[in-house]
Amino acid sequence: MATELQYRVNLLQSLIGGAAAQATQLLFIGVILTSFGAIGGWSASEVMLLVGLRMAAHAIYAFFFRRVIDNDRVVHTGEFDRYLLRPVPAFLQLLTRQFNLQQLGDIFIAAAVLGVAVRNASIDWTFGLALFCGASVIGGGLIEASLQTIRAAAAFRLANTDALIGTIDSLVGTYSNFPLQIFGGFASAFFTFAVPLAFIAWAPAAILLNRSADLGFPAEIAWSTPAFGPILMMLAVTVYHLESRHYSSPGS
Repeated sequence: MATELQYRVNLLQSLIGGAAAQATQLLFIGVILTSFGAIGGWSASEVMLLVGLRMAAHAIYAFFFRRVIDNDRVVHTGEFDRYLLRPVPAFLQLLTRQFNLQQLGDIFIAAAVLGVAVRNASIDWTFGLALFCGASVIGGGLIEASLQTIRAAAAFRLANTDALIGTIDSLVGTYSNFPLQIFGGFASAFFTFAVPLAFIAWAPAAILLNRSADLGFPAEIAWSTPAFGPILMMLAVTVYHLESRHYSSPGS
């Protein structure tokens, strides 16, 4: 981080790059809403709340867990050898190997979008609902992080998992931005119970907007959304450490 701060032009480029990536998706959603006015019966302001929650959750993932994408490089270059010699969990060393200030751009855009969306949405705020909203953002970030951590764990067995990074990013960035019922019953069920994208933004938004009837599963499950992220992340980290036993040093 100190190195990046020494080069202010690079810092500015990183911040702009992070913001631009989020802004591009926001522009795409805006074009759709301008053309159709509503998506799956959700008004523009309701969809923007969903998008804001998704962006905020992604910012949590990007800021704290983005370095899981480096695991292929760490394994194939032998950097993981050093992790095994230190009295610190290997996964924590992976997460802290480098800090990229580009993630601050994600945070700025996400905070702005969510702030505007929350103000424009019709929500009867209570303390409990505000707490649920904040916890859901953290939980959503942990869900995305858990998916990428499972992918990272596969690097200990597979030659290359880099292609899966983009696949997961694309799935989260596409399907988590919309009310899942628009994709049909099968896709909705798949992204709820197989790949839990529904709990990144759709389920929390439905609770906040009092639209839990759209979900197709009991509202009690949606209210449990904040718990899913920590549970899935603990499972993913466990898988990571179990799979790391299959690590074979390129120098051996």
